[in-house]
Formats: sequence, C-alpha cells, structure tokens
Amino acid sequence: MFVIVIDTTIMNVSISNLIVDLHTNVVGVQFAITLYTLVMATMMITGGKIGDIRGRRRTFRLGLIVFAAGALLTAVAPNLGVLILGWSVIEGLGATLVMPALQTLIQSNFEGRERARAYGTIGGIAAVGVALGPIIGGWLTTTYTWRLAFAGEVVIVLLVLLLSRAITDAPAEGSRPRLDRTGTVLSAAGLGLVVLGVLFSTDYGWWSARHPLELGGLSIAPFGLSVVPFMIGAGLLVLAGFAAWEARVVKRGGDPLVHVDLFGDRELRAGLLVQLCQNTVTGGLLFVMALFLQVVLGLSAMETGFLFIPLSAPLFIASLGGSRLAGTFPPKRIIQAGLAITAIGVLVLAATMRTDAVGVEFVVGLAVVGLGIGLIASQTMNLVLSSVVPKRTGETAAVMSTASNLGSSFGTAFLGTLLIAGLLAGAIGGIEGSQVIPADSKPALENAVEKNVQFVSDEQLSSVLANVSAPAADELLAINEAARLRGLRLSLVACAVIALLGLLVSIRLKDGTIVSPADG
Repeated sequence: MFVIVIDTTIMNVSISNLIVDLHTNVVGVQFAITLYTLVMATMMITGGKIGDIRGRRRTFRLGLIVFAAGALLTAVAPNLGVLILGWSVIEGLGATLVMPALQTLIQSNFEGRERARAYGTIGGIAAVGVALGPIIGGWLTTTYTWRLAFAGEVVIVLLVLLLSRAITDAPAEGSRPRLDRTGTVLSAAGLGLVVLGVLFSTDYGWWSARHPLELGGLSIAPFGLSVVPFMIGAGLLVLAGFAAWEARVVKRGGDPLVHVDLFGDRELRAGLLVQLCQNTVTGGLLFVMALFLQVVLGLSAMETGFLFIPLSAPLFIASLGGSRLAGTFPPKRIIQAGLAITAIGVLVLAATMRTDAVGVEFVVGLAVVGLGIGLIASQTMNLVLSSVVPKRTGETAAVMSTASNLGSSFGTAFLGTLLIAGLLAGAIGGIEGSQVIPADSKPALENAVEKNVQFVSDEQLSSVLANVSAPAADELLAINEAARLRGLRLSLVACAVIALLGLLVSIRLKDGTIVSPADG
C-alpha cells in the first residue's frame, strides 16, 4: 500500500524534471498520470475477479512481480513512451492485482475489532505514503534523480514478496468463478473513453474543435465539432451496454465481472460517490498544486516536497486519529465533517494564492485540506465494506478501488482541463485589453494562444519571446502570469464544488456505528 500510494506523489513533485529529462511538456506528464490511475480504474474489478479465480494470495504475489517489473522499466525509461509503458500500464496492471487481493486478505486474516484495526492501519499507511511520498520523491529527484525512487520501489516490493508467505488465504467457497472477458473489455472501454474524452478536451476543446484529431493521416472534426463529446457519449453507451451484458450473464447463470444488483444498495452507491469525490479532489489538487509550486513559483522537487508537508502531515494524523474518533462519533458524521473541512481549505487556497510567494494563509489552507481528506479516508472503505456480506467483500473492495482510481484519474484530467480553460480565457482577455500590444498583432496572437495553449513558466515563455520587442514581451509575461493564476483558481474552486457535492451525497451513507455482518 505504501509503495502504490507514493508512486503518484513522486510523479507530481517531479513534473519539472520529467519534462526536461524526457523531452516532453505538462500535457505529456498529465497524460501519464491520468493513464496510470485510469488503467487501475478500468482493470481493478477484473483484478479482483482474478483473485477470486486464482486465489487471493497467489494473485497478490503475481501483482507484486508485475508491479516490480513496471517500476524497473520506469527507472530506466529514456523517453515518455517507455515511461508510460512501464509506469502507467505495467505498474498500473500490477496494482490492479494487488489492491483487491490486499483488501480481501485482510478480511480472511483478521476478525472483529482486529479487522477494523487492520483496515485502519492500511488507511494510516496510505496516509504515511501521502505524507512521505513528496519528501522522498523530492529529495531523490533534487539530490540524485527521480529514477532512484522507482529503483527503490523494486527493492521494497521484492521484500514484500518474500514476506508474503506469512499471509494466509481463506479457502474458496464453492466452485471457482470464470472470468467474464466480454465484461472486462466493455467496462475498460467505457471508462477509458469517458476519462480520455475529458483529458482530450485540453487539446481539442469541449465542443467546437480547436483543431481536428489526426488519426492515420485522417483529420477528424465532424461538423467542426471536437471529438470530446463523441468520445464521452460513446463511453457512456458502452457502459450502458456493459450493465446490460452483466445482467444477461447473471440471468443465464454465469459469472459476471460484477453483480449489477450491487449498485442497487443505496448506501453502497453513496459510499462509491463519496469515494469518487474525495479522490477527484485529492488527485486533481496534487496535480494543480505541483504545477503551481514548480512552474509558477519555480521551486525544485525537494522544495515542492517539503511544501506538501502542511498538507500531508495533518492528513496522516487525521487518518490515524479517525479510527479512534469512530468509537465516539458515527463514521458518517466524520466523513461529512471531512468533506466540509476540505471544501473550506480549498477555498482558502484559491483566495490566498499568489504568483510571487507562499504565504501563511496558503500553508493554513493546505493544512485544513489535509485534515479534511484524512478524516474522509479513515472511514469510507471500512464503512462501506462493513455493510456487505463476506462473500461480496472482494467484489465490493474492487468496486471501491475502481471508484478511488477513477476519481484520481478524472481529477487529474478534469481539473487539468479547467486549468487550461482558465488560462486560455485569461490570456485572450489580457491580449484584447492590452494597451501595449499593437492592435494589428492581437488577432494572430489570440489565434496562436487558442490553438496551442500551454501551462508554461516565465523562463519557457521568455525563450519563445526572444525576438519580440521588450515592452511587448514584458506585457505578454504579465498576461501569462495573471492567466495562470486565473486557471489555478478556477481549478481550486471546482475542487471545492466537488467536495460539497460529496457532502450532499453523504446524506445517504449508513448511520450509526460500524458492525460487520461477519461479526453478527
């Protein structure tokens, strides 16, 4: 759990170094981060089903081997393509085998209060990963290279593999299920099209096409529209087909990838949506904050890692303390308090963000957000899993992990596109209102910005403006600075709105204290 959690945080604090080392840009790194969590989101249920078929411990160990192979390839990646293969794809697939098996093995190795403590410990370790990941990644990246972080992951995973012999696996009840391959393809394709559609909006626009999609020499922009609404619409249709297929499999007496009646449980649906909202906020916030600290303020990976401490330390403390609070307060109320606190903290960040420095108010905002997310994370998984019968635990854990990773993927993609949208609006508005830029140059500049809008540092923009007159270059730098801030604030306000949506949904969560069906 620790290694899987720090994996993404290392990427976030190393964005500037990745751009230089792999000859890419912010959009390339955003794609890699989004694809990593998307692979986990689309294949997590399948990973859980493989655990049911092959045995949870065996699947857990296989996942560790796959994850280690991906980490090793990532450590030696010469370009973005190889990093995407090693990190986003292979490591992501390894994690889909590890995570559901991990949750289910806790179920079979612990009982009663010990089981609740074990889930709390796993949540605490995840919080430790969030707390230490930016520091470890930042230190290694600044002092040595980000590649060492992934090489270190290989060593840790191999150690876990060696120690995993001590884990016991409960014997399978009845006959082993079969893998629903059609359901696997439909679920992966549907979720993938929706999230990639959101991610593509950065380049192609939400509705009118900024430029056509080039595919095999063919330009795709039907009726001048962006491919984004078509991708999202197709993804939703495929997901509807997936639900119909799963219902048909159950009707025929087969083994579905996921029992669709699981989603008929009101409390489970609420838990999934809260998990989705929490991870959308967390994933998007980490990405946006990393861009602010590294691209806008020009901080190193190590400095970025240390500035994440005000976020990660309260998150760690709240995650560990949340399990103790559950003995006094209903978990539902703790989750609701966490969502409200998160929204307040994000709004503080948006209001106090500056382009020249990090103020005390900004640090306080980070701490408030960390406290809120920690409270949510300490309760959601255990609250949902405690309400299902033991034979559905593995399936439910896989669905919860899917919601978690789908939220992280969607957060990085969606908030990244909002950031670009705010940047675009700010840049075009700044150019139109400028008294320094010649009027006859404005249309060309606006067209160039709209077709190739990017989140770049002052240094990168200065190199592009080397042949522009000094007054015009200074004006464009000022416009870019204001536009970046506008985009960042737009993304943060969206984070707060998503947290408040989670708060609204949480009304339907289970009331009272946690009592596991397995414990009577």
